[in-house]
Amino acid sequence: MATDTAEAHEGATIEVDRDFVDHDSSYGTDNQSELTSLSSSVTAYTFENGRRYHAYKAGKYYGPNDEQEMDREDMKHHWAKLILDGKLHLAPIGESPGKILDLGTGTGIWCVEMGDLYPSATIIGTDLSKIQPSWVPPNVSFEIDDFDDDWTYGDGTFDLIHNRFNSTAVSDWPALSRKCFDALVPGGFIELVDLTNPPQTDDDTMPKASQLGKFFEVLTDGCAKVGRDVHMPRKWRPTLQEAGFTNIEERVFKVPIGGWPKDRKMKEAGVFEMETLREGLPAIGMGFFTRVLQWKPEEVQVFFAKVRHELDDKGIHVWLPMHVMWAQKPPEATTS
Repeated sequence: MATDTAEAHEGATIEVDRDFVDHDSSYGTDNQSELTSLSSSVTAYTFENGRRYHAYKAGKYYGPNDEQEMDREDMKHHWAKLILDGKLHLAPIGESPGKILDLGTGTGIWCVEMGDLYPSATIIGTDLSKIQPSWVPPNVSFEIDDFDDDWTYGDGTFDLIHNRFNSTAVSDWPALSRKCFDALVPGGFIELVDLTNPPQTDDDTMPKASQLGKFFEVLTDGCAKVGRDVHMPRKWRPTLQEAGFTNIEERVFKVPIGGWPKDRKMKEAGVFEMETLREGLPAIGMGFFTRVLQWKPEEVQVFFAKVRHELDDKGIHVWLPMHVMWAQKPPEATTS
């Protein structure tokens, strides 16, 4: 029996490729990223459990910022574009936007591609880690900044503010929404993108005692202990409305985990998503499980091995919902 959900997801049931073989050379099989990590300029780090983390406000974000994680971030960007049919955003910002802000930009790949797409725009990406490339389009720049802090951009500055895959990094969504509202020009847009859990299935192939499901369950409970709500995408709409946004639109897409879909685009997205998830177990889980949940590193490794074993089962056909929501600051609006 398929998992029940109240959300309306894009498209029909994802058709399973009955000829799917683990070692399909068209998509690769090892866990090493095929992507080349972007060059970085970093002056200081902290290290824990063999991984490198940001030094600026050390410990605030639980993911690492090393080369391995940079590869994973770029893979996430790749499958997100596949799911969105090659689009970098869905908000209707026109052909010649002015200024664009990307919060928690990571490797900066979204900013770089937006800079090429919109040569008229000035694009700023912010992050706690200085891991972005130095060679970028002339209209793109990066700043080390914490979006939870007070902003200094000034009111009515940006045509688009973009925030993708940052639900576990935002401590106060109402406050962030108000900052975005003030920083946007009247008529400007905010766009939010993130996954939610638990994993879903259309053909009842997810085990009842799923290790992957347990991973997301434990992660969700742990996030709640430090004030992070991984289900926030389901609550974005009232939060944005409270901040003053109107014309709120949402689309929810199915992101397959693994190469089991028959559709070639979904198959490729699924392979990349599974790799980002496999890499994401230690990337997000190790620091979080040991710091917040007080697991011992060896306990975490054993648990992750069970999750990976389940991910390797090609008979399990699961997907995660990806929420994309955009909203407009009313053209006649003033800042709060």
